Amino acid sequence: MSVESDPSGSPGIEVEWFDFGNRSRGRISPDEISTHVAAGRFVWIDVDLRQTDPETLRRRIGGHCGDLGDFAAAHAAAPRRCQSQLLRNNELIHLRIVNASIDAAKGGRESPPADVLDVVVGSSFLATIRTGDSTILTAVRRDYGRDFEQHATTPSFLIYEILSRQVEAFLATENRLEDAVEDLRVLLNEAADDVGLTRMSEVSDALVMLRNHALPARRLLEELVSRRTNLISESTLVFLGQMIGRLDNLLADIGSNREILESAMHLSLTRVTFRTNQTMNRLAVVSTIFLPLTFICGVYGMNFDVMPEVRWQNGYLYFWLLVAVITGTMWLGLRRARLL
Repeated sequence: MSVESDPSGSPGIEVEWFDFGNRSRGRISPDEISTHVAAGRFVWIDVDLRQTDPETLRRRIGGHCGDLGDFAAAHAAAPRRCQSQLLRNNELIHLRIVNASIDAAKGGRESPPADVLDVVVGSSFLATIRTGDSTILTAVRRDYGRDFEQHATTPSFLIYEILSRQVEAFLATENRLEDAVEDLRVLLNEAADDVGLTRMSEVSDALVMLRNHALPARRLLEELVSRRTNLISESTLVFLGQMIGRLDNLLADIGSNREILESAMHLSLTRVTFRTNQTMNRLAVVSTIFLPLTFICGVYGMNFDVMPEVRWQNGYLYFWLLVAVITGTMWLGLRRARLL
């Protein structure tokens, strides 16, 4: 198997043909698409709208693979915060696949913003339309050559490669967040301060964001599996069904991690409340002991002309004896009541 270099020099448009009979592939120019399609080969057209535009795509590709210019225009108009979804167009399948790099340290915000990949599938071609680099396609290009040579029997393998990389990206993100949840659980177990609570809010938001991306991806897979089409082989549909199970496990893990966070927070706050109550109890006991002493000091601090005790020879000693008796009595009483 040889992969030729693209002689076209077309910026933003890369085309590769596949022959599943003899497991061969190669790169061609957009002008050669019709020739290879007529020869019974399958073509993959990768379009980067950062380097080209829908009009150039229409001019170079023509009508060989549907009107990719319209799909490119729809991709350019798609909001950057859209969700994965299945969009059908007559005899074509249009998938919008959204991947996100979620950073728990930024309150669940995507960093960088989610990259959107439009995948258009026909009987003789698959087109991927993106704006700039795609983390999903980067992962696909790393392994698809080996997988093609060893396992591929139908063009559907490219759909499997793309969707499986999206699921793997979700799982990798969940693993990072799971480590963050465990670190946070240990932190909250030690102390529930502002740092810990802020961190908990960030990780919780990141889990919600991941769930918001994984749920639409699961619905997309479910629709692909339930709606039979000649464009996707039965064997590929079986593997896509297995991906649904992986996403179900992912969603369950997300729910479990959120419950762990809530449990850790409640336990930490309960511990803080208990410590606060203990402190308030000690302060109340001290106040109770000093209350009668304060009363005595207040009585003898009054400026009456006639106060017999003031002229007692041992009045100062009597005062301290009275303080000692009251303090000792109250201390014993509070000890018996288990308030000390």
